[in-house]
Amino acid sequence: MIVYIDRQHAGKPNKIDDRGAGADIDGNGTKDTHEMEAHWTGYLALMLESKLMMMGYHVMPISDGTYSQRHDRVNEYAKLFPGEKQIYLAMHLNAGGGDYCAMFYHHQSTSGQQLAKDICDGIKQFQPSLTNFKQIPAQPSDWTNHAYNTIKGVQKPVCICSEPLFMDTHKSLISIEGFSKIALGMSLGIKTWSER
Repeated sequence: MIVYIDRQHAGKPNKIDDRGAGADIDGNGTKDTHEMEAHWTGYLALMLESKLMMMGYHVMPISDGTYSQRHDRVNEYAKLFPGEKQIYLAMHLNAGGGDYCAMFYHHQSTSGQQLAKDICDGIKQFQPSLTNFKQIPAQPSDWTNHAYNTIKGVQKPVCICSEPLFMDTHKSLISIEGFSKIALGMSLGIKTWSER
């Protein structure tokens, strides 16, 4: 199996300084670089990559271009491995006061719905501080359209827009240890899905 892990919000040529959501994690009154979404999704992506490779899966990191350029690249890579199961993860974190772990999937994908459930179930096992899990169909016509845009151009791989926590609500989890547990849970969920 091949897993494409896309660290989104970083590497956008049209928004070069974009790093996504942020929260004043250290309480100094500002949202500094180390408190931005793409900083922490970088850590999470590396941890997840390591765990998946130890399980014997192939991982292709993606970290630059517009969303459509990234999707086009993944579609080209996917053609090289026609017989393999493939997953595309758009890596995000949330902010804004919510209290849930969300895995968004393409609204027409039953495989995506199952993968979202399996990933949430995996995180539940290893990160007990997260207690509210949602598998959400992303579509262009409602409040999920931003999540939809992060995955809409990918063809063969089963796609997930991963938003495992809210940076402002789950500040205690913004650490190497907290993210290591999330990565472990995500990898377990992916393994469960791949063996179905």
